[in-house]
Amino acid sequence: MRTPRDKTVAAVRSGVVSSLIDELIALDENLAASLPSGKYAVTLAAPDSVRRFISFNGGKRGVLLWFPRHRDMTAVLSGGKGTLIPLPTGPGFFKALKAFQRSAGAVAAAMDVNPDITDTPALEKKTRLLLRAALRGVCEVYNHDHWVAARASHIPEGRIGIGVAGRKDISGVIVVNKGLMILEREPSEEGVNAFLEFSDAKVCHAVLTGVEPALGALGEGRVMTKGKLPMIQGLFPLLDRFGEIMK
Repeated sequence: MRTPRDKTVAAVRSGVVSSLIDELIALDENLAASLPSGKYAVTLAAPDSVRRFISFNGGKRGVLLWFPRHRDMTAVLSGGKGTLIPLPTGPGFFKALKAFQRSAGAVAAAMDVNPDITDTPALEKKTRLLLRAALRGVCEVYNHDHWVAARASHIPEGRIGIGVAGRKDISGVIVVNKGLMILEREPSEEGVNAFLEFSDAKVCHAVLTGVEPALGALGEGRVMTKGKLPMIQGLFPLLDRFGEIMK
């Protein structure tokens, strides 16, 4: 069936939110400065081993946020209502809880911003967040969605780079290995087997927001591919499925 399972939606949503929190803290000095001092961590958990770990300043313990159902996790992380049980896992409980609430709220606000195309800094910031969300979302869809399993199984193993030309800060690397797809934490273009490159942040933003079709930009040379084409081609259905799940 095409309809995604509750577990799939929860896995995709939680993966994207946790990844965006990391990215926004690195991007936004004001947000980073507003978080409680010290080292602590947040674990998001739902049934069937759906777990996400978010470390603040290298912390390992703090709070476990338990969602009794996958739908609870999806609802809460989408800004709605759902059952959430906070459980202490270390002395940083209150700090971790406060940091998660503040950073998750900042992520929601940042993703709601529609920057003016002439405001280059704002556009690049939003593009960086959108790309991070798309890359993590593609990985979660590949790993958890039953509907794309057969369609994605043909993607060759290796490393796929996606980003804006000349901008290491607006880029990422996906690794396909032994039936899993993982977003590298510290990506390097060295040893990449295929690369999908946007000519600039404006084009990347337009494609990721659906304003412009990727194939159209590809035909006009504003999106370029290098290396093993089947690796790139395999990402497009995953991106489409990610968009469906995140609606």
